[in-house]
Amino acid sequence: MTTAAQHPVRHVDIHHAPVRHDDDVAPTGTAPTGTPTPATPADTSRLRLAYREAGDPSAPVLLLLHALGESSLSWEPLLDDLAALGYQVLAPDARGHGESDRPGQYSYELMTADTLAFCAALGVTAPGGLAIVGHSMGAVTAALVTAALNATTPVTAQPAPAPVTRLVLEDATPPRTGGPRFEPFDEPDHPVPFDWPLVNALRAQRGDPDPAWWDDALGIEAPVLVVAGGPTSNVDQADLAEFAGSVAHGRLVEIRVGHMVHDEAPDEFLAVVTDFLRR
Repeated sequence: MTTAAQHPVRHVDIHHAPVRHDDDVAPTGTAPTGTPTPATPADTSRLRLAYREAGDPSAPVLLLLHALGESSLSWEPLLDDLAALGYQVLAPDARGHGESDRPGQYSYELMTADTLAFCAALGVTAPGGLAIVGHSMGAVTAALVTAALNATTPVTAQPAPAPVTRLVLEDATPPRTGGPRFEPFDEPDHPVPFDWPLVNALRAQRGDPDPAWWDDALGIEAPVLVVAGGPTSNVDQADLAEFAGSVAHGRLVEIRVGHMVHDEAPDEFLAVVTDFLRR
């Protein structure tokens, strides 16, 4: 792992139609349940996302999606090493995080649509394909994005990103029904570097997820690497193992350092991801 100066933060304006949720009335011809679908043109929204990048702009893209409460800065120590594998590495700040806009509306559907719109805005449509690494919240979004790109019905009116060729899920999978419910947290009495309402909005969805999230993700055909944090992680490790064993081309690797795998063991994480991306 190299140590380099921080990559500058860039910004891009994205534009997409807000997704409909299960309790919305779906218009004729929308995508299957669980797949983000565009609303009417009058409901279009704009958002400014911050991101960091490294590598050759003409190379295939490796997208890095961070955890809840983090930002693209969490990937900073790995950017140049991952770019050296032959990728243009893009690491956005999710809505409400880092230097991205804080619109006050948060859901995994919106973050999925944001990610697709981010790729469209930066022209990630090259035939070389798209690889994604997601951590925790970012892993859920990464799986939903990959499943959405597998859907037969387009999820946006914009050009679709390149097909996903490799997917890495760091100590998380899409939540499944029947799991634990999460009580809302009280807002802290000190500043936090993200928009606080997103915490309970996403916790509520994890406790009561759309059943299609897990089912659709199991249909992912691209190779999937699940990096598990082991017994000290707060994530159900049995779900990680089951997911890796149920997708068509899944692989499970355990790095026993807890949930923050790439922070606690960056060299080991980089080694297993490098091996996977080069296969």
